[in-house]
Amino acid sequence: MEHMHSTALRRGLAATALVGGALTIALVGGTSASADGDAGAAAAPATITMQFEKGKFFFSGAKQVRAGSKLRIRNNTEPQKGGPHTFSLVTESVLPNTPKERKQCFGGGICGPIAAAHKFDEDTGTVGRPLVRAGKPGWNRPFTRERKGDTWYSETDGETFSQRVSARRGKTLRYVCAIHPEMQGKIKVVGRR
Repeated sequence: MEHMHSTALRRGLAATALVGGALTIALVGGTSASADGDAGAAAAPATITMQFEKGKFFFSGAKQVRAGSKLRIRNNTEPQKGGPHTFSLVTESVLPNTPKERKQCFGGGICGPIAAAHKFDEDTGTVGRPLVRAGKPGWNRPFTRERKGDTWYSETDGETFSQRVSARRGKTLRYVCAIHPEMQGKIKVVGRR
């Protein structure tokens, strides 16, 4: 895990896998959580999955989501094989695209502000806010250099979180895992049902 550069951060994130689970369950509402209710959900939500295969972490899944419908994020990795993840909306301009940018993601890149938004405490290894909502309710606001965005923290294999996409039709939502910044993806918001 060469992208994690601070020994304290590594210890903190490892401890988070043990301590933060109870916090995540308490704040998000169990291993499967849904924001904004299920009323009116006609189709299964679009799903993006956090994966680990052949020694690499990555996101897989939906490339499109309907505006106003649900987007589900699923952690399909074991914490013992690399720790927790975030699903964090970001602008394209702050994505860590090169190996150097990924290596420096906590020291001047977008990963530090994402960790701060989650209220990660390096001393105790705890995450005070597994779900950070910014802007309108639902997935819509990306992190920029100047402002907080929407992000979800997960450390449990099989854990899911769903909420409506409140971003407007035509927008592309880009996302990154702040803990594994090589994990990146994008999803296009298309017309309503």
